[in-house]
Amino acid sequence: MALNIVRHDITKIRADAIVNSTNEYFRVGGLGVDASIHYAAGPRLEEALRGIGHCPVGSAVITESFNIPTCRYIIHAVTPLYTDGRQGEEALLRGCYRKVLDLAEEHGCRSVAIPLLSAGAYGYPLEEAYRIAASTVRDWMSRADDSDLDITLVLYEKGAVELGKALEEEVRDYITDSYTEGQREALKEHYDYPTAFRANRRPSRAEAPAPVPQEEQMAMSVCWEAGDEVDYADVDLSFAEMCEWWCRKKGLKKGQFFSASNISRATFSNIKLHPDRAPKKNTVLACAVGLKLDIDQARDLLMRAGMTFSRHYPTDRLVEDCIRDGCWDIDEINFRLYEMDLMVLGYSRAE
Repeated sequence: MALNIVRHDITKIRADAIVNSTNEYFRVGGLGVDASIHYAAGPRLEEALRGIGHCPVGSAVITESFNIPTCRYIIHAVTPLYTDGRQGEEALLRGCYRKVLDLAEEHGCRSVAIPLLSAGAYGYPLEEAYRIAASTVRDWMSRADDSDLDITLVLYEKGAVELGKALEEEVRDYITDSYTEGQREALKEHYDYPTAFRANRRPSRAEAPAPVPQEEQMAMSVCWEAGDEVDYADVDLSFAEMCEWWCRKKGLKKGQFFSASNISRATFSNIKLHPDRAPKKNTVLACAVGLKLDIDQARDLLMRAGMTFSRHYPTDRLVEDCIRDGCWDIDEINFRLYEMDLMVLGYSRAE
């Protein structure tokens, strides 16, 4: 029994089972490992998961691999969304890894390939996600003395690979940055990204927002129709509505806004659906960057989410300084945040 760490496309690894990172209702909502596995496995995988219906966070289910010839099974781990590290995320994430390995054992697997669960779109800080993965897998191995299971931790994105190489003696590379970019473009085309990734379900009547009074609807319609003639400071809109106002004013398509802000359509839809809930500050900052607002406009947007810039917080200082300098490149800002060991902007699938 061994733990190997590689950089690879998990759908190309030869193993008895590969692991998918998914949500409770198995709906694809981004361009990560979930989309890659569905793309490779074909439509019968979605049908099989629809038949299962639901799996709680922290657990996992197993299906056949369908059109993926390099493995027999796909294990679908329902991973936690990172909030602040104090909502039981670590226990749930460790439970995912243990359940995955237990399922592989129960189905007679001799090898299993696992991605870095909950990193990326689910917002888990990279170093913490890596630490939990390595320690949980090694702990499981130490307790399973009679197991012959070979376990491969599969890294994909550049940041995870660099971290792995800094912490481990050997991380073997089987793919390059150009491969990951090409694969991402293929997934975007296949899924018509981001158009296809809308909120994954209709809200129930209990969740649906109260209807807007006709007077307010008329006032809002005046704002939209007035366009450039209306000053943003005079527009009385919520945070999500203000983001849409800026998109209209700047001629941005929603997909361009989501991409430039590094957030998903599902995240924004959920914020808009629940205006009474405060979004994450990193999401609000990401939107200000994606909309290319100046510092006064960014402050106004934060105010509409009940927030403000604070020079006491390093993330706020960095983003504020970038905006003042005219740097609205979300990847450049996130790289600087990563170098400072701070949580990056965006990435969240849902608030």
